[in-house]
Amino acid sequence: MMGKESTSAILLLLFLPLSLVWSDPNSRRSPIVEAVANTRDAVVTLKVEKQGSFGKNAETIGTAVIVDERGYALTNRHVVMYAAKVVAVFADGTTQVAKVVLEDVHRDLAILKLDGKSFKALPLGPSCDLMVGETIIAVGNPYGYVNTVSRGIISALGREIIMPGGEKLYDLIQIDAAINPGSSGGPLLNVHGELIGINVAMREGAQGIAFAITSDAVKDFLTRALSAKKLGGIDHGLTCTERVALEGPDRQAVVVSFLDKSGLAATAGVQAGDRIVAVSGRSVANRFDVERALWDSKPGAPIRILVERAGRQMDLTLQLPAPQKATAVEHKSAQ
Repeated sequence: MMGKESTSAILLLLFLPLSLVWSDPNSRRSPIVEAVANTRDAVVTLKVEKQGSFGKNAETIGTAVIVDERGYALTNRHVVMYAAKVVAVFADGTTQVAKVVLEDVHRDLAILKLDGKSFKALPLGPSCDLMVGETIIAVGNPYGYVNTVSRGIISALGREIIMPGGEKLYDLIQIDAAINPGSSGGPLLNVHGELIGINVAMREGAQGIAFAITSDAVKDFLTRALSAKKLGGIDHGLTCTERVALEGPDRQAVVVSFLDKSGLAATAGVQAGDRIVAVSGRSVANRFDVERALWDSKPGAPIRILVERAGRQMDLTLQLPAPQKATAVEHKSAQ
């Protein structure tokens, strides 16, 4: 990993690119083509109406990614801050007004809520195993050119930048990117179509110097902001970490690192060190998956948790108690 460098120059709030890997020289469907096709429906164009001077509104363009099929999407805070109205435009051309439910100025991230429960969500990959020189893919809406795809490589890891508002962002991915205004909030993908970052800024006056927030930071933000306790009043008592292999279909695994002895999972027989394979019939690969698997659980209902311990899978039952009062996710800034 290269050393951190603080960039205090003016940054354009825009976004990023990709690279080319051919698995079959006789096929035109490269891994990049496959990745873009498989993730297209999870990328959303945002038309944001912002209050301008003299009472006039101005429309700006940004990008968001759907992170749960029940309508939760993620973008940059600077895309939607001071928004009077946010319109989401989907890949099929349909539109709806999106609600901004949470903004975090320190991470420059914001959560949107869309109406509906049949969206395609983008899989969240790990960023702890990223390699300098690795091929990346960026999708966004530069200058309003919807769903523009670009390619490049990871130029460096662990970068720090100062945003135009003075906020400092840490541990960013630096990429070489032909990006422009309108791509902010768009996904940075690997060749498997996994989200490994959210495009956040580029260096003004430079070519091929742009930055993305890591997917690990994104998962940490989503896990806290959209926890099962906040959305469903469920305190499962699990603290989880992720175990990542370089390759393989199951290269991501979520492991119990700490167990609250008074939590529900402890009474179900879950132990620290267990790999959680599935919750309520949903396969889980990261901490956010565990939280969202419990959102729709009913008070008093049994919840099945499939764990792997010492190479053996065990089907456990977590019994939900009478409900605590759920905390509705309302529009607020996380300070």
